[in-house]
Amino acid sequence: MKFSSIKEFFYKLQSMCYAFLLLPLGILIALYAIPQRIITPFWIEDEYTVFLLRVLFPVIAIVELTTVHWVIRAKLKTISTLPGLGDRLDRYVPLAFLRTGSAVVISLLMLIGLFLTGDVWFTGYAVTMLVIIFLQRPTPAGLSSQLQLRGNEKELILKGELV
Repeated sequence: MKFSSIKEFFYKLQSMCYAFLLLPLGILIALYAIPQRIITPFWIEDEYTVFLLRVLFPVIAIVELTTVHWVIRAKLKTISTLPGLGDRLDRYVPLAFLRTGSAVVISLLMLIGLFLTGDVWFTGYAVTMLVIIFLQRPTPAGLSSQLQLRGNEKELILKGELV
């Protein structure tokens, strides 16, 4: 990702992450905005199957998000040892997209559960994932903590310029 300042770096990175957030949010709004008579009846109506999906989908979400968290944490340790701040920022971008993308995939899975069953629990799961996506957005404080920045580099990231 090309950037000319730290402020531009975070502006571009956060804008792209917010764009990812719009996909599940738009689908959620569409599912509730379209009248039920246009959408065919829910495909899964068996109570046991709905309950099973209600338990299985969050388990899948926890496993996937935990795995992604571990992978990102391991890569951040490697990235934090690089000598140049520019190299570290460039290698941080794909990790931010991976974190956001994995949460978007899980929120889409929850929306598929909502579409198939019509169960309100899946709406709660999807909204929870949207909140998680929002809270995990890349911020200067989060980046400096994750990359273990110190001194001038930390000041540069937090304030957007050297003082």
